[in-house]
Amino acid sequence: MIAEPLYLTRYIERMGTGIHDMIERCREAGLAEPEFKLTDGFVSVIRRKPGKAFEAVGGKITPEVGTKLALSRHQFQILHNCLEERAIGDLMEIEGRSDRTKFRNQVLRPLLDAGLIEMTIPDKPTSSKQKYRLTEKGKQILNQDI
Repeated sequence: MIAEPLYLTRYIERMGTGIHDMIERCREAGLAEPEFKLTDGFVSVIRRKPGKAFEAVGGKITPEVGTKLALSRHQFQILHNCLEERAIGDLMEIEGRSDRTKFRNQVLRPLLDAGLIEMTIPDKPTSSKQKYRLTEKGKQILNQDI
């Protein structure tokens, strides 16, 4: 109801563009995308500060890893999906990725190095039966109220 008068007075460009702009600007800045929740007719926006989750786990992760990692939306999604053991192919499909090497280096390796996920067969990292699962530290990250 209020969007049309705001548009006509040029206070807004048009209804619905703000959310897309916010998401795009977060991506450009290397930040996690904001979450939007609709309850009782109100929209809540949740924006997570990068690095907070690492401090909450006990500060055992070096600043370089925390800065490099800063848990992107994709990495949080991987953590959620690793509550159950998952093969790399499954995780890539969930994320819509096709380059296994890039996915391993850009997404999985930082999570492995930070101790948030682990291999089910650590002695054979390239095994066709290799799967990934969440560690206790990873579970703490998911349970953090940032």
